[in-house]
Amino acid sequence: MIQTIIIDDEQNNVENLEGLLQRYCPQVHILGTAINANDGVVLIKNLKPQLVFLDIQMPGKTGFEMLKELPDYSFEIILITAYDQYGIQAIKFSAVDYLLKPVNIEELKAAVQKAESRVKGKMQNYELENLLQLIKNREQKSTHKLALPTLKETRFVNPGILSIANLQTPIPAFSFRPEKNYCVQAYLRIRGVTGRV
Repeated sequence: MIQTIIIDDEQNNVENLEGLLQRYCPQVHILGTAINANDGVVLIKNLKPQLVFLDIQMPGKTGFEMLKELPDYSFEIILITAYDQYGIQAIKFSAVDYLLKPVNIEELKAAVQKAESRVKGKMQNYELENLLQLIKNREQKSTHKLALPTLKETRFVNPGILSIANLQTPIPAFSFRPEKNYCVQAYLRIRGVTGRV
């Protein structure tokens, strides 16, 4: 489930979007809603969503001004507005998508699928960062096991048997000792090297 917040100054728009998401995007779980930017910031800080549906034009503060107030954010953004002149700004904020009101169901479903892909990619990067940290610290005695999802099952292995074969190539390679290989696929970003393993 994608943990989601909706921020829109018009309650009927919030309720309409909630209904569309529940009906057409079952992978979305709505954590909460806000009807202004200030309440939106509080929700984001407290609930730490993975996805925010954000109206741009709101009284007092725009959605863009709200985003500038946040020191950093790791959630995905789908902008929703009645105006079509904000496309360039949406790109600058790395928005997943930019939807015009009234929201088209097919465009909404496509935007949520894009957001879901990004969220999964971030989760895989986080898991691999943990994996690399465990490998780095493998000399220290540890009771930790690594969960390696394969096509048939999830294998739990001791991090001491895993080594990084080569990080200089576009696709980093991992190997196991003793001579046991598992095929695991995920995104990886290490010191500017990006690839799949």
